[in-house]
Amino acid sequence: MKLYSKNYSVYLIIFFMILAIVDIIREYSAGESLTHLTFEVVIFLCASAWTIILWYSWLTARKDLDEAKAEKMKLTAGFQVVITKQFEKWELTPAEANVAFLLLKGLPFKEIADIRGGSEKTIRHHAMKIYQKSGMQGRTELFAYFFEDLFSI
Repeated sequence: MKLYSKNYSVYLIIFFMILAIVDIIREYSAGESLTHLTFEVVIFLCASAWTIILWYSWLTARKDLDEAKAEKMKLTAGFQVVITKQFEKWELTPAEANVAFLLLKGLPFKEIADIRGGSEKTIRHHAMKIYQKSGMQGRTELFAYFFEDLFSI
């Protein structure tokens, strides 16, 4: 269940609007002064308008966020293709390529071993082969090979 579901927010807005209308009707029936009732109606209308404006802004922000997430996914997939092609040029085995991706994510050897269901020694061996085949000195150089051009300084 998504907490930001627009359907729930609409129901909540309608619920509070109904409560406000019921309160105004109840006070009118109880004989409240016209000044008091006018004041409450103005407050109700202003609050309703502001709520609708905020809700619309929220929907717009949600749409923008969803579009940004979709764009990020597209760019990430494209970048992954570029990295995969480079791994193929370096002739990494599938296991080495998988370890290389996990190294690029910044995971420590032990965590990579846990994820892959192997030993830390095997992961270190894969890393050594990755560095040999790529001509890199270590993880930092491997990371920089792919990411340094993304940041302009």
